[in-house]
Amino acid sequence: MKKFNILLVFSLTLLSTACSKIQGEDVNKNMINLKDTKNICLGRIEFTVPKETDVRFGEFSFDGNDFEIVEDVTTLDQYDQFINDKIENLKNEKHETEGNLLKFEKMGGLKLNKRSVSHIIAYRPNKYTDGLFNIDAYIYINRKLIKIKSQAGNAKLTDGLISAENIIKNFKLKPSKGLNEAGICWEDYFIADDMIENRFFLSEAFLFFPSYPEVKMNVENRARDESDLPLVQMIKRNREEIPEEFKKVYKVSDIRSGTKEINGMTGEEVVTHYQPHLSFGRGFETGAWQYLGTLDDPKDSYIYLGLEGVKSSSNKENSSISQKQILQLNDFIVNSIKVSEFNQGK
Repeated sequence: MKKFNILLVFSLTLLSTACSKIQGEDVNKNMINLKDTKNICLGRIEFTVPKETDVRFGEFSFDGNDFEIVEDVTTLDQYDQFINDKIENLKNEKHETEGNLLKFEKMGGLKLNKRSVSHIIAYRPNKYTDGLFNIDAYIYINRKLIKIKSQAGNAKLTDGLISAENIIKNFKLKPSKGLNEAGICWEDYFIADDMIENRFFLSEAFLFFPSYPEVKMNVENRARDESDLPLVQMIKRNREEIPEEFKKVYKVSDIRSGTKEINGMTGEEVVTHYQPHLSFGRGFETGAWQYLGTLDDPKDSYIYLGLEGVKSSSNKENSSISQKQILQLNDFIVNSIKVSEFNQGK
């Protein structure tokens, strides 16, 4: 049975057996440097990672809009051609009752040297659809083209267009000297948001470490959802559904399980050690820290940090990195998490 199939279950179910012993004290010679660091802004939060960390940003959405980068557009001329081609293609696509697919297009409010570098286009998804529109907004900034996409029913088209225009108006490069207003970070960008209205957002990042190539961490910051459960409760519920054959593969013991406060946020933490029954290796760790936040409160968002001591994709049963080093790295990053100063609503 492959290890990653087991992890798929256990990463969500971390068994609750108390254990205080530190496993695998042999220290990896490539000990990561926790004194040479960099600060990461993600969503409404900030955290610190070793400078060597490879940060890869994942899914990002805000106010019903999903964001992505169009990789092959890197100049203004390419941007102009891209927008013109998009509009012409929609005009040439026939709709069953409305002539063509294009409903609306206009330049956005963002300009560079008096030249528009933003655009909004609304159109039918196909020639048969008559109750739904796609809304694509585009921003060309810092030699990259950002696509912002959403959908709206006929009665909500105006609201969707207003949302797209609002994002264009408040979209900017992330300040190099730190934030000076409330808002949300994504990659090298920033959306100013005063948090008066509760707009749903989702941001995530994945962390990789050259000194510890087996280790992967993920960080998520978003608006809280009604379906969110406290971490320990969720794990307890999931464990009840684990088939007995899975439990025979690993001896599983919790190193930590319970409440953990980070910079004024009282969350829950679970860190678990997995020892293969059929191996003499040291096994590996997984872990998570979760802060639920508050429903319908943009000033108190959901935060999650997950740890894979051995990446599930590696199909390994034993880590070559000591438990001590794994926990040091995990604790260093978890303990640095904080809400950005201007998002604290003070």
